[in-house]
Amino acid sequence: MTSSQSSPAPTGGPAFRPGQISILIATRGRPEMLAQVFEAFRANTTRKDQAALWLYVDDDDEVMRRVLAEGSLPDPGLPVHWHIGPRPGGLGETHQVLWAASGGTSQIYVTTVDDARFVTPGWDDLVRAAFDPYPDGLLLAFPHDPMTADQATYPFLGGPWIRTLGKLYPGYFPYWFDDKWVDQVGRMAGRCVKLPIALEPIGGKGRTKRMRNMPFWTRFFQLTLGERKDSARKLLTAIHGANTPALAAALVQMEQTAQTFAQEQADFSDAYCVFQEERHTEMSPEERNRFDPKSFRPEALACSRLIVLAQDAIAAGHFAEAMTFLDATQYSDLRVRYAQLLKADCLAALGQNADAGRLRQEMLAVWPQMNPLRRAFRFLGMVVNDGKRLFVGLTEKKKIPPGK
Repeated sequence: MTSSQSSPAPTGGPAFRPGQISILIATRGRPEMLAQVFEAFRANTTRKDQAALWLYVDDDDEVMRRVLAEGSLPDPGLPVHWHIGPRPGGLGETHQVLWAASGGTSQIYVTTVDDARFVTPGWDDLVRAAFDPYPDGLLLAFPHDPMTADQATYPFLGGPWIRTLGKLYPGYFPYWFDDKWVDQVGRMAGRCVKLPIALEPIGGKGRTKRMRNMPFWTRFFQLTLGERKDSARKLLTAIHGANTPALAAALVQMEQTAQTFAQEQADFSDAYCVFQEERHTEMSPEERNRFDPKSFRPEALACSRLIVLAQDAIAAGHFAEAMTFLDATQYSDLRVRYAQLLKADCLAALGQNADAGRLRQEMLAVWPQMNPLRRAFRFLGMVVNDGKRLFVGLTEKKKIPPGK
C-alpha cells in the first residue's frame, strides 16, 4: 500500500497525490471501442476513488461530439474528464495536453488509446505495488502487450519523472516512436520495469493513423539518441544526486546501454522501413501524397532539429558526423536551402571539392541567388541610406537655434 502522506515534488510545485492514477486517453471516432474500454475499467479497477480518466476529443470529431451530447457511453465507475480541442499533429501532443489539464499531481500517469482495454482484475493495485519500491517516483513501468516485444508501448510514468523532464514525450513525432523514446530513456536510467498486468487490443492490431515517410522518422529517431541520453542524465542526477560516486557509476552504465541503441543506426534498412509503412499505415498512397499542414509542421520541426545538430557538429569540427544529420533531411518531404549549404561546406571540408561544387550549382538552379543584382541593390541601398542621413542631419541643424 502507498503511504498516506503526500510525496514531495522533486523540482518544485504542488505535492503529488499518493496512489492516484490518471489515465490519459486519445480517442477519435470510435465510441464502440471506447465503450468496451470503459466497461473494462469498471470491471477491473479496484480503488475507483483513486483513479481518473482524462480523454482528448478533437473538435472536428462529429461522431464523438454527438456521443458526448447524447451521454450514451457506459459509466466506467471512475471520474471522467473530457477535453475538446483542435486535432493535433501527433498522438503525444494529446497526452501532453491532458497531463497539463490534470494538474500534473497524480502519483502515476498512464498513456493509452481507445482500442486497448485493461483486462487484469485489480490492475491498479498491482501498478501501485510496482511503484512502491521507488518512493522518488522516478519510474517507467509498462504492461504486457501481446502485439509487441517487451517494450513500453503503453507507458506508466511516475508523476515526478514527468515533472523532472518537463514533459511526457519529446513533441516531435506524428505517430509511433514516443513510446520507444521513453522506453530507451527508462532503460538508460535503469528505471524500467514490466508490470504483471495486460492490455488487450480490441479487434487485434489496428492500423496506424498519420503514418507516412517511415524511413525519415526512423532515421530522425536514431539520430536524436543524444537527447534521450540528456533526459536519462537528468533522471539519474535526480535519483543519485549531483557529483556523487553513485551518479558516476550510473552514467557509465548509461553509456553502455546507449551503445546497444546506437547499433540500431548501423542496422538501418530503408527497405524494411518501407515494408513497415505499407504494412501498418492507415493512409492510402493518395493520402500520403497529399499536402497536409498537420504533417508538414512536425516534419519541419524535425528537419530544423537535424540542421541545428549539424551546425553544432560543424562548429566542433566533426564534418562527417554533420553529414549524417544533413543526409537524413533528404529523406523528408522538405528540401531546405540551409541544409544544402551546410552539406556543401562539409563536402569541401572533407576534401570532396567536386561534389561540393556540383551541389552548389544544383542549389543555384533551385534557389537562384541573383548575386549581381543583390550586390547592385546593396550598393544602391547604402547610397540612399547615407544620403538620407546627410539630408536629415542638415535639416535638423538648421532647426537648432543659435547658441544652443
